[in-house]
This record gives sequence, structure tokens and C-alpha cells, in this order.
Amino acid sequence: MAARSTRDTPMRMTRRTICLLAALGLSGFAAGPARASKAKIRETIAIISESQARSIAWSAGLVHVEEILRYGDRWEIAGRSADHDEMMLDIDIRNGRILD
Repeated sequence: MAARSTRDTPMRMTRRTICLLAALGLSGFAAGPARASKAKIRETIAIISESQARSIAWSAGLVHVEEILRYGDRWEIAGRSADHDEMMLDIDIRNGRILD
């Protein structure tokens, strides 16, 4: 059995290492944009919480909230005004704007 040259071994390890790193790098690169785009979407869409939606409703004249539900991209709030009139509000969940 012939002894291996010490010169050949580092070169082989380097090629293997480069190939392995390249393969790992490419696999990470392929999955990276999908993860980055989902994270970016989460950052750009601020969600109004239920307590924030209640505060918006109170500032619009609602004094008693009877029901608050989240439907997709809006909060639906039902309640009564100071005059005991029924009120229903739809609030955009992204920016807190009262919808018509």
C-alpha cells in the first residue's frame, strides 16, 4: 500500500470543502428569498389590536361595546352611543381607519 503524499491531501480536502460549501450555499440561497419576502410582508403590515380598535371606536362616539369581531382585514364593532343608539363600525386592521 503506497503512502499518500501530504501535498495531495490538503488539495483534495480543499476541493471537497469548496464543493460542499458551494452546495450548501446554493441551497440556502434558494430558500433565502422566500423567507425574506415573508418576513418583509410581516414587517410592513401592522395589525391594529383589539384594544386599539376599541379605542378608535370610543373616539368615534361608541360608549358601550357589545360585540367586537375580527373578519379578515377588519374589525367589526357593534355597540351603543351616548344617546343609546345602536352603532356599527368597521375598522381597517392595517391602519385603524374607519371604513364606510
